[in-house]
Order: sequence, then structure tokens, then C-alpha cells
Amino acid sequence: MADAGREARRREAFAQLESSFPLSISMTDVGLPAGARLDDDEFVVRTSKDWRLSIKPLILTTKRLFCPSDLTGRSSVALRLSDVRSVTLRKHWVGFSTIVVENVDRRQASFASHINGPLVRSDIAAMVDAAHGSAAPSPSAAASSSEATDRYEQLRELGELKQSGVLSEAEFEKEKARILKQP
Repeated sequence: MADAGREARRREAFAQLESSFPLSISMTDVGLPAGARLDDDEFVVRTSKDWRLSIKPLILTTKRLFCPSDLTGRSSVALRLSDVRSVTLRKHWVGFSTIVVENVDRRQASFASHINGPLVRSDIAAMVDAAHGSAAPSPSAAASSSEATDRYEQLRELGELKQSGVLSEAEFEKEKARILKQP
């Protein structure tokens, strides 16, 4: 009986929140680290599988980011998106790129992003911006300048994401239309 009530609350919250986030959200329940559970009004945005990464745990929800606390991946943290100050992608001369998430208390969590680093960073940053109540950047564009050359760069990156299979045809068309509407 309690599970039916929780499901009803989740469906109601999902219907209210679905259009207010910059990325699509899912009602799918996933296993969270350390026995954590999604709140009734918290939904999954992306998992490492969605980004084609093998990092465990890496789960982005509408309220939290579950990620490795350091590059060893031996321990993980759950960061409230409203407490995140910055999300950066560090590209190294040799090896893989690293996503670094800095919290309000200046603690950092970092994890390797062998592929799709810019997409992972922009998705997390979009949800952080949404949690802070500011306009969220597109998941397909790390920078959002109104210059024409920047728009062409965004379209090129978007095409690459579609070609690599990260974006579906529908997601590609939606983002393309949004980019082309920019001044």
C-alpha cells in the first residue's frame, strides 16, 4: 500500500517537473550507491550508461550527482546539485580528460571521461544551473555565445553527437531548432 502511494506521488511530481528541466528526466528507478533512494520528487536524468561510460557509480538526478570522489574510483560521493559551484572539463596532454566538480565547501570530486567529456560536463552543468534557478545551457553546447561562428560550432558539435549515436534524431532536431532560433 505504501509503495502505491509513493508511485502516485512520483507520477504527480513527474508530471509537474517534466517540462521545467533543461534535459529529459525519467521515472525509472535505479540502484543508487550505499542504499540511497530517490526522493519522491527526484528523477533520473543520466547514468554512466547513457553517456557510454563504464564509470560506477555515475548517476545524475534532478537533485543530486552520484560520482567517484577521485580518479581511483574506490569511493563515491553524493553531491546536492544546489551545492555545486563549478563543473569543469580538464583536458590533458596525454591520457584521458577529467571532469572536476567543485562543491560550495571547495571540496572536489573528479572522474575520468574517456569519451563524451564535453557532453557529460554540459549535462551536469545544465542540471546545476537548473538547481540554482538560472538559465541552463544546452546539453549539446558547452558555450552559448550569440556570435554566428559560435552557432556554427554548436551545430557542428551537435552533428557529431548525433553521428556518434549520443543523440537521437528527435533530440538532434529539437536542439538544432533551438540553436537556429538564437539571435
